[in-house]
Amino acid sequence: MFKYIIKRLALALLILLGVSLIIYILVRCMPYDYVTNKIAALNTQAFDATAIEKMYEMYGLSDNSFLGIIKGYIQWLGALCRFDFGTSFVYGQPVLDVIVDHMGVSFAVALIATVFEFMIAIPLGITAATHQYSIRDYLVTICVMIGISLPSFFFGQVLKDLLANKLGLFPPSGLVDATASHTGIALFGDYFMHMFIPILTVVILSIGGRMRMTRTNMLEVLNSDYIRTARAKGLKESVVINKHAFRNTLIPLVTSLAGLLPSLFSGAIITEQVFDLPGIGNVAFKAMMQADIPFIMGYNMFLALLSVMGVLLADLMYVIVDPRVKLTK
Repeated sequence: MFKYIIKRLALALLILLGVSLIIYILVRCMPYDYVTNKIAALNTQAFDATAIEKMYEMYGLSDNSFLGIIKGYIQWLGALCRFDFGTSFVYGQPVLDVIVDHMGVSFAVALIATVFEFMIAIPLGITAATHQYSIRDYLVTICVMIGISLPSFFFGQVLKDLLANKLGLFPPSGLVDATASHTGIALFGDYFMHMFIPILTVVILSIGGRMRMTRTNMLEVLNSDYIRTARAKGLKESVVINKHAFRNTLIPLVTSLAGLLPSLFSGAIITEQVFDLPGIGNVAFKAMMQADIPFIMGYNMFLALLSVMGVLLADLMYVIVDPRVKLTK
């Protein structure tokens, strides 16, 4: 297994190198750039051609030819090898500092939502599969399909208007109450009140896919020969479902875990905008809209690294849930 991990890590370096090159070229080929946005936001009469050219040189955007883009990528890659992700154009801080400062909010929302997603979706999928074509199965499927069909910005706004604006049960936006100075348990309660609706939005909209995957996999396993053999031996139905069927259902679920790691840190961009949360998704969206190249590169490379690690961890998890898998190559 050790040799397998080393080979996968070496392959991951090549993948990350290719991803970084593609992202950098795409960002440099955007129809607008940070200097153009900055000049448009200010009084354009105060900038002559010389001043504009100096601004392009200061931000390293003066040469947009193919060779100029490759040269800029090599310079960025050299800085990355020194663990220097650059300074954000928009926020004026090192990219890593901006990511670290705003990562906690997104991670907390995603982690709590993921835990509740698994706690709700997997039992719903199992009960829908074990009671196929029953009223329970139809009710669960209908509710899940409604959740899948609702756009996040629409459903989040509906919950915000109902629970916050009309009923007044929770704050409508933000992370903390700016007019109060809470500490300790009171501060934790303030965080909870502000994050309840965003987490509820993410949970309701995400359980559908997980539930449908669990139901489909469970139905396939329940029709297997070894399940019929287990029932013929007189085993209890709970033992057949929980011990024999559910373990094999975990195999496809492990595949979905490959995307779980980056999703914990990527941030729910639309949800964070609806509720005005200072998460990394909201910050990344603002940076992308202003063509903040250093931040876009640092943020996307961070997610690419997590994606590669997620795929590797999923492969290793196969050994645990499926004894037939041997990582020897």
